Amino acid sequence: MINFKKRIIASAAVAAAGLGVTAGTAVLPTADAAATPPAKASDLKITAKTIDNSSAGHHYAWLTFTNTSDHKVSLRGFSGTSFVAYDNGTQVGKSARWQHEHSPKTVVLSPGKKTKELVTMADPGVFGSGHTVTADGFRVYIPGSTAAVFVPYKTKVSTRNVEQLAVQPIGIPA
Repeated sequence: MINFKKRIIASAAVAAAGLGVTAGTAVLPTADAAATPPAKASDLKITAKTIDNSSAGHHYAWLTFTNTSDHKVSLRGFSGTSFVAYDNGTQVGKSARWQHEHSPKTVVLSPGKKTKELVTMADPGVFGSGHTVTADGFRVYIPGSTAAVFVPYKTKVSTRNVEQLAVQPIGIPA
């Protein structure tokens, strides 16, 4: 006998994993999320991890946003992300371009829960040799915030004023 209830639950879990969400995370229409306050930088821990699926001229990382507060928070849209280097927070290259292939959704995070944002990074060799530095990490602004968070992430980047980063909306699958 096939247990359809278990299959439906398993399918929902697989779909949620593809969105970069975990139990306690919800992608909701704006009206349903209106009662949940927007996240502040102090509500979140942001980390970066390389995705092992680079392509010609590009490599990828996840920015993971974990709710470290004691209340639900919401995120909607794109982070403001740039590379920083020289051990002093100097921005290198242009800020990340927002990829509008997907519409932003409101993501509600319960305490301790996470969501992700895909970061695409151009190989610095695309912009010419001899103009690279190792980035210290990212400067990240969560949507609607003017407070930046430093996220460690060592990688070679171009020192030229070029567009070498792009981000998808927070909570959208890759």
